[in-house]
Amino acid sequence: MADRILGSFRDCKLETPLRKRRSRVSITNDFSAKRQRVSEAIGSIDVSTDVEQRQEYADINAEPRADRFIATRPETLFPMNTTPRTNRMAKVFGLTDDRLLQFTDTTNTTPDNKMLTSLRRSASQLFYSPPAVHQTSAVAHLGKRRQFILALDGPGIPQDPWAYPLSWSSTNVIAVACRHDVYYQDLDTRQIAHLCNLPRPSLGRIRVLAFTPRGLYAALGTTTGSVQVWDAASRRRVRSWPNTDWMSVSALAWRSCSRLFAIGRADGRLALLDVRAPNETHKYRGHKGEVYGMQWSHDERFVASADAHGTVHLWDARNMSARVGKMKHDSPVKAIAWCPWKPDLLATGGTYPDGRIHIWSTSLLADTSSPAPVETIHTHSSVYSLQWSPHSRELLSTHGFAWHPRERLPDIPEPAASPYTNSISVHAFPGGRRLVSVAAHTGTVSQSCLGPDGTMVFTICYREEAMKMWKVWGRREEGGRKESAFDKFNIR
Repeated sequence: MADRILGSFRDCKLETPLRKRRSRVSITNDFSAKRQRVSEAIGSIDVSTDVEQRQEYADINAEPRADRFIATRPETLFPMNTTPRTNRMAKVFGLTDDRLLQFTDTTNTTPDNKMLTSLRRSASQLFYSPPAVHQTSAVAHLGKRRQFILALDGPGIPQDPWAYPLSWSSTNVIAVACRHDVYYQDLDTRQIAHLCNLPRPSLGRIRVLAFTPRGLYAALGTTTGSVQVWDAASRRRVRSWPNTDWMSVSALAWRSCSRLFAIGRADGRLALLDVRAPNETHKYRGHKGEVYGMQWSHDERFVASADAHGTVHLWDARNMSARVGKMKHDSPVKAIAWCPWKPDLLATGGTYPDGRIHIWSTSLLADTSSPAPVETIHTHSSVYSLQWSPHSRELLSTHGFAWHPRERLPDIPEPAASPYTNSISVHAFPGGRRLVSVAAHTGTVSQSCLGPDGTMVFTICYREEAMKMWKVWGRREEGGRKESAFDKFNIR
């Protein structure tokens, strides 16, 4: 039995196959299969075509499709994140998408990230250094204090936003017109005195008051058209000019010589008066509407005047009948100011519905009949006075009510809340950027006066019957000449 089984085993015995040695240059079936799978993925390849032959007959003038700096990306990419762990790692490193730029919000809202953001913000505030503010700028004075220094009562001041009842002399005396009287106060000694009185009601009420640049005389114009000049020191009347047509004096401006001044009337006429002459020296038909503002340029070459129709005329000071230029606003204009450190700059401000401050250059007015301002500041509020700073490149404006900007404004204004409402505001020049706005009064700030040192400003509000003094700018330091290195080695 055992011999039978053993014989069967011998009959079934197979011959052991020889080990086949692989050659290094041989291509296995496994590699061929892999190549086949890749080719199936990207499409069938015709292996019968000789590659070298195709390259030989290729068009050498054809433009290459690839960029030498940016690699050509295949049309199909195989996903490499095949496992959840790989997905998580790719998400951490920002490799979940095959795009080069990720237009997604990568902000993390975890508590740790919020704490880091807070720390970064605190560090940035700690190391932040604000831009340096010049000591003459209104930001360093009015912007920090934002409160008036002195307040005075003015009972009986004209209830007229177009009037000029306030004047500040170069001797630091502030004067105010109250009905038929003029009172003044010496701000150095704080003594109050009565300057003058209009004895007859036929002379009307005082509407315009102005000191000479040197503070010697004070001129006043009334609602009935009469003009008087008073000596501020002796408190006596120097000259008086009656008016036969009863046209109100609405504007007045002194020349620096303290002898000659110009006036504007309600009918649009202009006139020149000399303290030494008993009558008006010259009369001009300048405007079609009531004159609301007048001012001489600092170099005394021009006289600017504005009226109720929004027209601003520029006159030659040597010949008032010769008009140099004409500017236009879309509303009545009262605010006029000449720049002290650039005499050819003139600033004008309009009321409702214009609400803009235009800055003109007189050197450009002769070239065109319709000049354009060199700069415009949109305030969307009524502008009643302007003051240039003599110490910095800044412009102050006083305002009344404000409104919302619209394409078409109604005839009856609709006041709106604004930083300009009843405020004094300071703008930078050039650029027109608003630096400071302070609510000065509860009503329209109808007039402002610049102090003799160029740092203080007095404002008046007829609704409050009050005047306030503000510290707006700082005085420029006038240091002596510094010693140069060449001064130590003088040639003997």
